[in-house]
Amino acid sequence: MLQSKALDWLVLAFLVVCWGSAFAALKISTVHVPPLWNTAGRLAVALPVLAVVLVLCRTRLPPLRHPAWIAYAAIGLVGMAAPFFLYAYSAQRLPSAINAICNGASPIFTGLLAHAFIASERLTARKAAGVLLGFGGLVVLVAPRLQHGMTVEVAALGAALLGALFYAIANVLTKQAPAAPSSVGALMMCLWAALYAGGAAWAVEPLPPWPPLPALLSMVALGVFSTALATVGFVFLIQRRGPLFMSMAIYLAPVWATVLGMVALGERPGWLAFAALGLILAGVALVTLTRRRSV
Repeated sequence: MLQSKALDWLVLAFLVVCWGSAFAALKISTVHVPPLWNTAGRLAVALPVLAVVLVLCRTRLPPLRHPAWIAYAAIGLVGMAAPFFLYAYSAQRLPSAINAICNGASPIFTGLLAHAFIASERLTARKAAGVLLGFGGLVVLVAPRLQHGMTVEVAALGAALLGALFYAIANVLTKQAPAAPSSVGALMMCLWAALYAGGAAWAVEPLPPWPPLPALLSMVALGVFSTALATVGFVFLIQRRGPLFMSMAIYLAPVWATVLGMVALGERPGWLAFAALGLILAGVALVTLTRRRSV
């Protein structure tokens, strides 16, 4: 039991690094690759990686008539294709740390949706206080920018928060999806998302020129780590521990993203960003940590 719990925490830490690093990689890659093609590209990279994982795990995809295909068609849209595009759009207009902090709204939405649709994930008074505290952090982050009206930055913040809502919906849908090994669920999710993103990219935008090496490597890293391997971990934790435990990674990823943005990209978030981050991190303690029973 102890080893099982240790594995869960190791997977959670892996997700924090993968997802936290994704925002810096998006900042670099979207300079040369527009959001739709960036989304399609990272998914195209992720597919063969997930196929290799499936072979190594000695599992296979279910037949097309299996109900999991229908479930993951929805999860692929709201858990990959749509939020990937929205965060790529925001990355062109926001610092990577701010983009990641907006992503911290996902556990807030997850807690509310899980309370409404999953009987085992009801919000207690303590967890509800954590949700409100995290929401307060987002208000601190967004409210000052609303004073100037609807600007490009405000639109980018709205896109990032909408992406967070999509992630929350995907968390709940994955918990309720038909049972499937995590590698199978990840590949089905990615297959559907690649169809959505690839079709939209071909229909809307011309194929961009070949990007320079830093942008190309960033997009490959997004595909291999933040998309393929992290999705296996995502499905694994959702099935084992539920959406609220898994959402801790989304709370903690902004910390990693903020440090990485400051060190690697030279970003200097203002004090309001750090205040918002502090409120969100305080919320995670209330929402996700389980109170020990007295003996």
